[in-house]
Amino acid sequence: MLMKRLVPIALSSLAGYALWHWQARRTEQRLKTSHSKPEEVTTWEGEGGALNRTGPHMGPEPAKPH
Repeated sequence: MLMKRLVPIALSSLAGYALWHWQARRTEQRLKTSHSKPEEVTTWEGEGGALNRTGPHMGPEPAKPH
């Protein structure tokens, strides 16, 4: 009676571990091959334009001398 319960539990545990291990290896391989050259980012700080992620920085209005 005990063997009838242990065998299916052991087999399903083994199958679950094998599936988990296969998925982990597949993900690892996919991550290794998907690293391509990073995209070049153009910033415009020196020319007064927008910054990379935050957009234009307007800042305070210039003060006029009295």
